[in-house]
Amino acid sequence: METLAGIECFIRSAEAGSFSEAARRLGLTSAAVGKNVARLEAGLGVRLFQRTTRSLRLTEAGMRFLAEVSSSFATIQSAV
Repeated sequence: METLAGIECFIRSAEAGSFSEAARRLGLTSAAVGKNVARLEAGLGVRLFQRTTRSLRLTEAGMRFLAEVSSSFATIQSAV
């Protein structure tokens, strides 16, 4: 279930363009969202976001991963 939380944080962060906005939408802290995404990245062995102090952008790997997981995650959410 930890991986699903990481995927949800990743998807919401990609949609919102920031960890803080994703956190507001998910009812979490931005630190929790960042940690979930970092654990997901560590598990996958790839960086999904290019982070700076002012922006959060998907890497090429992040764009591919988002395309792969978005519809599947929506299906899982509706099933649950």
